[in-house]
Amino acid sequence: MNMKTVIPLGLAIILGLVAAIMVRNAISRHGAPVPTSTNLVAVVVANADVDQGKALAKEDLIVAKVPAEMAPGHVFSDPNQLVGRVVLSPLSKGQTVMETLLAPTGTGSGLQALIPPGMRAVTIEVNEFSSVGGMLEPGCHVDLIANLNDPKTHEAVCRTILQNVKITAIGRSVTPSHPAEGQPQPPPSNSITLLLTPRQVQTLQLAAMTGRPWFALRSGRDDKEINIPAMPIAELRGNEKESPDENAQAPVATAPVTNAGPFTPVTEVAPEQPKTERHTVTIIRGGVETRQVFVVPVVPAPQPEPGSTVDTDNAPVFPGTK
Repeated sequence: MNMKTVIPLGLAIILGLVAAIMVRNAISRHGAPVPTSTNLVAVVVANADVDQGKALAKEDLIVAKVPAEMAPGHVFSDPNQLVGRVVLSPLSKGQTVMETLLAPTGTGSGLQALIPPGMRAVTIEVNEFSSVGGMLEPGCHVDLIANLNDPKTHEAVCRTILQNVKITAIGRSVTPSHPAEGQPQPPPSNSITLLLTPRQVQTLQLAAMTGRPWFALRSGRDDKEINIPAMPIAELRGNEKESPDENAQAPVATAPVTNAGPFTPVTEVAPEQPKTERHTVTIIRGGVETRQVFVVPVVPAPQPEPGSTVDTDNAPVFPGTK
């Protein structure tokens, strides 16, 4: 063999060995020590992605070996211990199944497993506009706003009826939907399920009678509830004051009365108040229903003038009359 070929080949082999040794030393200094079979323990991990609220099946679980010092607390070593348990949080493939991620034993699957004690799940109808453009997802926190009628002024007022409410489900999905790249977004759902206290359930039901409440999305870092006074429609008008009536008569000055006789009490008769009727009108704007109450005076039926004659020949005849 030609020496000119052997020498470069030998140098290349030597340099390759030196590089391999340097890489191995670097890994041993910065990497974790390779565990041996004597410090491994068996833990149950997810064999596939598991959605929130699903009951675990045997095919969803697998046993894996992990270093004992890296095994978290409250783990399981036998998959049969977990069959039928409901998942409170989504599990990813390869994730260790811990007790804190599961609902208590005997809890049914589905949405009921996600409702804490003392809370209630309530579904409300929404559209694209009232649900923040259809961009709400399970886990978001929102405020609910409703338009109501002021019983004193009979005018519309806007009020924040609920604050910091958690969305449990959108449609029939209890987990956020993130389609793969290139896949279209699912259409917006027309129903949202909220997690409420029993008192909040009653508040929402009353507000829904006057129209569809609107959602205001909160920041994920904002969980404070503040006092928000209701806004009447008069405030949008700039609190306009009623202008004086031009036809109103100015008070007439009277001269003092002299030589008055014995005092005789006079009973003032209050003027008869005109009768009124309340009418409720349903207004639909952009798919949102609101109700407006109007109070109008009752107009009495016209009475015939004294001395006038009534045409009884053409008058309607009612049953039981002659």
